[in-house]
Formats: sequence, C-alpha cells, structure tokens
Amino acid sequence: MVLLVLLVISIVLQFFAAGIAIRLTRKTKFSSSWILITIALVLMCVMRFDEFAHKLSDRTDGRTDMIVMREEYYVWVGILTSFCFAVGIFMVKKVLNYLALREEQRRNSEKRLLSAVIRAEENQRQIISKELHDGLGPLLSSVRMSVSALLQQPLDATQKEILTNTEYVVNEAVKSLTEISNNLSPHILDNFGVARALNTFVHKLQPMCPATRIVLRTEGMRDLRFERDREVILYRVVCELINNALKHAGAANLTIDMQADGDRISVRVADDGCGFDPETEPTGMGLSNIASRISSIHGELTLDSRPGGGGTRVSIRIATR
Repeated sequence: MVLLVLLVISIVLQFFAAGIAIRLTRKTKFSSSWILITIALVLMCVMRFDEFAHKLSDRTDGRTDMIVMREEYYVWVGILTSFCFAVGIFMVKKVLNYLALREEQRRNSEKRLLSAVIRAEENQRQIISKELHDGLGPLLSSVRMSVSALLQQPLDATQKEILTNTEYVVNEAVKSLTEISNNLSPHILDNFGVARALNTFVHKLQPMCPATRIVLRTEGMRDLRFERDREVILYRVVCELINNALKHAGAANLTIDMQADGDRISVRVADDGCGFDPETEPTGMGLSNIASRISSIHGELTLDSRPGGGGTRVSIRIATR
C-alpha cells in the first residue's frame, strides 16, 4: 500500500513538472533542447503511470480494469526518454557555451569601450596641457620679463613695491600653470616612463605631507618603457592610491614597491593607517574606478584592509603589452 501511495505522489509530481515545462515552452521561444526535455518529462509520466497500473493489477490479481503497457513498449519508452534527455542536455550545453561566449564578448566590449574612454580622456588632458603650456605659458613669461624690465627703471618706493608684488604674483601664476599642466599630462611620463614620473610625483608630494613617510622602490623599472596606455593607467592608479592613503588612512608610513618580472609588472601600495572595510567602501575612495581601469588593460588587482589599525595593502599586476 505504501508503495502505491508513493507512486501516486511520484505521478502527481511528474505531471506537475511536465505541465510547468509545457507552459514554459513558449517563453523559451520553442527551444529544441527545452522541447526534448519536456517530451522526456511527459514520457516519464507515462512510465510512472504504467508502474502504478502494474502494481495495482498485481495487488488486485488482475481484477482492476486498467491498461497495462507491454514490457517491450515500456523498454522502448525508457529508451526514447533517455534519448530525449541526452540530446536535450547536450543541446543545453551548447546553449550555455554560446551564452558564456556572448558574456565573454560583452565583457571584452566593455573593456574596449572603457579603454577608448580612458584614451580619449588622456588625449583631451594632453591637448589642454599643451594649450596651457604652449599658449598661456609664453604670455605669462612675457609679462614677467616686462615687469622685470620695468623694475630696472628709476621708480619711487610705491611703484617699485607694486611692480615687485606683480612680479611675485606672475611667478606664482607660472608655477601654478606648470603644475596644472604636469598634473593634466605629466611630460616626464611621456619622456622617461612611469617609474621616473612617480618618483617626481612622490618628491613633490612629500614636503606637503610631513606626517607620512613615503618610500618608493622601483626595482628594475627605471628605464623600462611599455605601451603608453598602460603607462598612463598605471601612473594614474598609483597616484590615486597614494592620494587615498594620505587623505583617508592617517598613516605614518606609506610604501610603494614596483618590480618588473619579464613581461609583467607588479605594484604593491601598503600603509600602516587605520584601514577600512572593503565591503563598505568609504566615500571618495574611487576603488571601483581603480579596479575598472586595471581591468581595462587585463590586469589583476587585490585589496587587503581591516578597520581598526590594520592598514591597507593593494597589489596590482599587469602585462607590459
């Protein structure tokens, strides 16, 4: 009796599953793999029902008026069920492989788009930097020379003080212009590479942050050059990580290690600051933007940080081409 009850439950579940599969056929746009799996489920319902009929017939000594499938038909139904399942699953595998391929193509397209955006951004930075350096720079230099020439003339104390202040302001404007131009598109990066550019960046930054000792080590990197896009992205990312550490970590020591190993470059930025929970990124850290930039050049980025004084360690690994 228990076996009959279990068979009835099995038949109900099989019919329920087959019914759902049939209803979903249209939503799957009549996919061949889904149709085959649905047919297999229906055939399994037939087999379960036949098993129930056999058991019920045996229990009543053949007095039950139910159609019982002949043994050879039962075997053929089982073979057909297995065939439908096997072909359906095989076709599903092909569909899944196709979807995985499309997903990979989508990710590659996103990376290419991001690379194009970054390249366009850097080109625009370069244009603005060149306009400032070659356009406004000479004009300010002319003003400075004119003021210097006027200071050589016989002037009273008031006039001389005005011109001296004017010369000081023009000199500061030239310094600011040069700094802005270099920040937009570091000329040393284009001429000497990322290691020299970062070294210059750290030397300029250190006097402004006396509370934090910044150490930059560039083992095997001094004269290494590679693709400009990768150099620019690596430079921007490391500068951003350094600024983040100085702004948010409150660290006493900040270390940047860069190493060249064959055709790959490894960078490790570590501080002994307060740390943070990477799952709840602090506002303004821009870690997702950093990760996107590294991903656009098929690089690897790992982050290790713990709140409460654990410090932060960021590791980057990229290929030179």
